Amino acid sequence: MTYWNEKVALVTGASRGLGLAIARQLARQGATVILTARDPADLAAAAESLKGLSGAAIPIAADVTSDDDVKRLEKEIESRYGRLDLLVNNVGISSRGKLLETQLADFRRQWELNVMTAIRCVQAFAPLITQRKGHIVNIGSLASKSAARFIGPYATTKFALAGFTQQLRLELADTGVHILLVCPGPIARNDAGARYDDQASDLPAETRQPGAGVRLKAIDPAQLATAILKGCESRQAELVVPWKARVLFAVAQISPEWGDWLQAKFSSRSSRT
Repeated sequence: MTYWNEKVALVTGASRGLGLAIARQLARQGATVILTARDPADLAAAAESLKGLSGAAIPIAADVTSDDDVKRLEKEIESRYGRLDLLVNNVGISSRGKLLETQLADFRRQWELNVMTAIRCVQAFAPLITQRKGHIVNIGSLASKSAARFIGPYATTKFALAGFTQQLRLELADTGVHILLVCPGPIARNDAGARYDDQASDLPAETRQPGAGVRLKAIDPAQLATAILKGCESRQAELVVPWKARVLFAVAQISPEWGDWLQAKFSSRSSRT
């Protein structure tokens, strides 16, 4: 028996990448995991890929930027299962660009996807999770703590998600609900190094790289998923991967100037400065 055996979990943005890796690990450990994303076909394919594992993978298409869709999702989960042990807010988007040239519409879009989706889902599912003294996981970024150059509105929204998570942790401290903020570096993906080509044509070359050129090894999503679930089991408040990034965060709190220097030091542009 594993900790997650027969527990009920919801993972947003679960049709690919880290979301699918978390869903796979949950199903492997005997959980009933509800996968949600906007595209029904992608979602069905993701759920199909999890067949044969110990748990169950249930695809329910929903757009978590929609109040109505989230309410519908909450009612369906309550009707089917009557409980929820884990909510993973994994939906998000990143970009590249100069802040002063970024359209306000782009700020609004990332704010909605990176922050409001988490707030919306937490408010909808908190009653079910509180009944179980369960877990809420918000997927942030190293950019939740330290902002690199030219990553557009991304760091702005991930800082906000970190603030929301801390406040939530404090407010729910007496309920038994566990809150985890995950701050990973670049996660390995097939289009790494090319996905920002259309946005970064007039920016330094390292900007197109994962992490905007921060010199870190890409993280295996399967290994990160395992670490996240272990962090829940031990009721960690934060999970920073790689751990050495905490040095940068600590220094930046003492001195913003030193933090900026270290940010440059560990990026690809350091060889030219």
